[in-house]
Amino acid sequence: MDSRPVSGRTAARLAVPGALATLLALALLVPPARGDRVITSDGRIITPQKAREVPEGYRLTFEHGEVLITDTSVIEEIEIEGDMSDYVPENDDEREKLEDGFVRYRGRWLSKPAYKAQLDREFKASKKRLDELAAHNDFGNPWEKETKHFLIKTNTSPELLEYYAELLETYYGIMDKRVGISPTPTYRRKKMTVKIYKSMEEFLEWSEEFGVSYGVLGFFTSYDDSLNFYHDYAEPARTDWVALHECTHLLTFLIDQQFHPQIWLNEAVADYFGSAEITRDKRGKLKIEPGKLQIDRILTVQEAFKEGNHIPLKKLFFIKRSNFHGFEYAHAWSFVYFLNNYKKGKYQKGFNRFFKGLYTLEKGIEYSSVPGPPPTGTWKEVSPQGIQDYLLKRLGTKDLAKMEVEWRRFIEGHELDAPRARLKRGLRAMGEFEFKEALEDLDAAIEAGLEDPQAYAARGMALAFSGKKSEAEADLRKAIELDPLNAAYRYQLSSVLSGHMVAGLAMGGIQVRVEGGDALKNLDPEIKAEARAMAGLAMDLDPQNDGYRDWYRRFE
Repeated sequence: MDSRPVSGRTAARLAVPGALATLLALALLVPPARGDRVITSDGRIITPQKAREVPEGYRLTFEHGEVLITDTSVIEEIEIEGDMSDYVPENDDEREKLEDGFVRYRGRWLSKPAYKAQLDREFKASKKRLDELAAHNDFGNPWEKETKHFLIKTNTSPELLEYYAELLETYYGIMDKRVGISPTPTYRRKKMTVKIYKSMEEFLEWSEEFGVSYGVLGFFTSYDDSLNFYHDYAEPARTDWVALHECTHLLTFLIDQQFHPQIWLNEAVADYFGSAEITRDKRGKLKIEPGKLQIDRILTVQEAFKEGNHIPLKKLFFIKRSNFHGFEYAHAWSFVYFLNNYKKGKYQKGFNRFFKGLYTLEKGIEYSSVPGPPPTGTWKEVSPQGIQDYLLKRLGTKDLAKMEVEWRRFIEGHELDAPRARLKRGLRAMGEFEFKEALEDLDAAIEAGLEDPQAYAARGMALAFSGKKSEAEADLRKAIELDPLNAAYRYQLSSVLSGHMVAGLAMGGIQVRVEGGDALKNLDPEIKAEARAMAGLAMDLDPQNDGYRDWYRRFE
């Protein structure tokens, strides 16, 4: 959804659908027993109690179960630490240290007293952090940070507060340099508020007054000049996308608070710039490269061209907000992507001039004043025909038909990995709670031979929400088989086994409800035991995820 006062999008969301509100209930803290460290090939650090090589591969022992890794290529390194009872020394020096009672910890050999002192220090630091997390658990008492342009509030963590502050300020600088952001004196003195919640449920609860529903990942509203979204712990890249997408709406609002943009352009631009490659340079400085290719949207438009039901530009430019949905979204994004990438930027400079000139209402652009919401009470609207004429003028052409041919050839010229494109489109449909559409794409991706754990996990949840529990369980088990160290898949399997997530129809749309503790009490003992074990392993694999911890405690 996109409007003033609220700008947003039914964003793609898959991992941990319907996650519980993450209330941090601290148990009695005792100094933890330190285990080994496992570093995976994709950079994850996991700390089982024990990690040992066995004939089948590696066996990782956690507090709540064991995980057998048969594909040893996923393990980069294992550090044996703490419990040295069955450690096999590699040389005479290590043998002597073991005989003297030394312990290997974090790559160093420590005496028992030094090891105990180190654990005590870590315990105190851990307790201090948990106390701090508990104090800021509710969004009513968030951490806050004031940057050059934003006042950021979150109850996620101090680390995520710093990250999003850096992300949004970096993005502000990029967009300011590209199109020029010159707010009115009032907004120049004002810090735009950013609210980042730690769960979807909390986000929905605090955003109820704006009519936000399931499937919406974030929005910008001019009612209180705030950017709102929640952090997806299992899929943080999705949160990066929505943060930049919705921040684009915020920044275009700052250009002119009275300008009312046309839906196809406003959403296409936000989607284009929000889809960015986020990296760090050698000095650790954050880099954002907007305009990342979206293969699922390319696939949608390619299919539309092939089937003859695509949206011509002369219709795309005149679409009303009420008729602008996922299919239209893909066409609008693909056209803006084309303008920025066709023939080494043939139209890019012209598009940038068009975008800047339109949003700043360059002299000569005709507009009408219509009633609008606060804070101005008036909107300035350029007619769809006026936008089309100004676009063609800035692009240096009068031939819309020729441009449509170029756009079509450009889009059709992309060679796609079709199964992966269908996977991504299926994930997007899952986020929009369109389970039928999601299953069509996920089925096709898997049937084409795509052995991706994310595909099976997504299809498993789509099946679960469609009432096919046994099939959902099978897919989630397959996802765990392919990626046994993924905490989210174990959480999802635990949820499905326990009947935790139930989808139903309400008021013409999908409503998700979460079953309470009574539902767990009535579970078959064997099913409950497995659901509890999966919940425990999810917590072991991702101990920083408060949602997993809270879910596990419901079994106690």
